[in-house]
Amino acid sequence: EESEDDENSVSSILSEVSLIRGIMENNPYRTHIEWDGNSNYIQRYIQNMSDEDWEQLGRDISNNIHLHEISLYLGVLNDRTMSSLFRGLTGSRSIEELHLFRNELSVAGVGSMVPFLQSANNLFNLNLDGNNIQSEG
Repeated sequence: EESEDDENSVSSILSEVSLIRGIMENNPYRTHIEWDGNSNYIQRYIQNMSDEDWEQLGRDISNNIHLHEISLYLGVLNDRTMSSLFRGLTGSRSIEELHLFRNELSVAGVGSMVPFLQSANNLFNLNLDGNNIQSEG
């Protein structure tokens, strides 16, 4: 017998799958992504994502013209997943806000954003607070 928590978790994961499908299909009602690493279902969802899945998500975001805000925070990303995401996410005409605070990012992970940042003309808010980004010099 499934508990209510299991049913909520399955429902939440299906919601994330629907969100990603909406981004992939350029759905005009999908204008933001918000993944909070403190959420148990988000943790389970991202644990099952391969580097290729992260890269594909990046490509889907790049091709989406309706997505304005991305919030991946509180441990959703590390240097490896960040690098995979930004291998696919090389540009965007629509992203205005990018919130990547309190993840496990270092200079190496943030460095993978450079191609995106060079072409993200509409980006006006980038939040990297609470990461381990220190000068290399």
